[in-house]
Amino acid sequence: MQGFFNSSYYLNDGYKMYDEQICERMSYMDFQEKRGIGYCGLACVLCSNEDCPGCAVIISNGGGCSAGKCAVTKGYDGCYACPDYDFCTESRPHGKRYKALVRYAREFGLAALIDRLRVNHENGIIYDAPDKTPGDYEILETEDEIYQLLRYRRDNPYVNCPEFDTDNFHLRQVRMEDAEELLCFYGDLSEWMFFGNAMSNGIFSSRHATVEEMKKCVAFWHDEYRNKYYIRFSVIDKATEKAIGTIEIFDNPGDSYLHIDLSVQYETQPYISELLTFADQELFKIFSIKNLLIQAVPAAKERIAALQAYGYQPYKCKAGGDHYYMKRIKKYAK
Repeated sequence: MQGFFNSSYYLNDGYKMYDEQICERMSYMDFQEKRGIGYCGLACVLCSNEDCPGCAVIISNGGGCSAGKCAVTKGYDGCYACPDYDFCTESRPHGKRYKALVRYAREFGLAALIDRLRVNHENGIIYDAPDKTPGDYEILETEDEIYQLLRYRRDNPYVNCPEFDTDNFHLRQVRMEDAEELLCFYGDLSEWMFFGNAMSNGIFSSRHATVEEMKKCVAFWHDEYRNKYYIRFSVIDKATEKAIGTIEIFDNPGDSYLHIDLSVQYETQPYISELLTFADQELFKIFSIKNLLIQAVPAAKERIAALQAYGYQPYKCKAGGDHYYMKRIKKYAK
């Protein structure tokens, strides 16, 4: 990538960037949002049958499969909403691809599923090919693999964590060897007015963290990464080659959260602006973020100035908590 960022990805051999042949395969089909999602989890929005109006229309006209008719009879807009789904004997909604899409809809909602399918389609991921060859979801062996491709596309950061460079910083996944250097921030929590991560209150026994406590915190972050909850990056000052703080991205198809913990001397508008530019150019893209929330208490004047300059607005967080600012990607702005 040219310019401000130099991002590095380490991809599995099976996930090479799609070539001209794949582009040709996907060019036949437009995203048909009006078709919606089939009751069973079929992505009618990407069906290769151009004459099909979608499962909802077919069933409303008296046709369709037994799974769809069952959902309609029970008053659900899809199998994903049915509390009996896990015990259902219908075969179609329990194929690996259907189960992955149903899982996504159950976790994030039907609208989020449609939006994710659109983003993946625009990035060259084939759902259903007209020549009847298996699409990118179908060639995978397990439901979880399909779910991960659906959620993160080919560049799954929970398989190979990316690294980034800005003008002044190198960002990579936090390491145990960073623990002592990170005491520049976490070693004196009396300065911790930015509420970087509340879970740390259960790790640090006082306002003055020890190296051992910091190692325990890093181990916790590693566990959260393995469980695909969030990614915690160390922020490395290129000039000193020292870790001067961390950034955490907790991604969610609705509201995503960015925690920025910086040593006091780096808590300035120019440095925070540099990291917000990183979020704009990389995190919004990698995680297909709609809304990004960052917390800044009233005393954090430099941080608030940077957030406002980058289009963040005060926001009342649904999950509780005060002093949040939110940026909504333009295409979702109301």
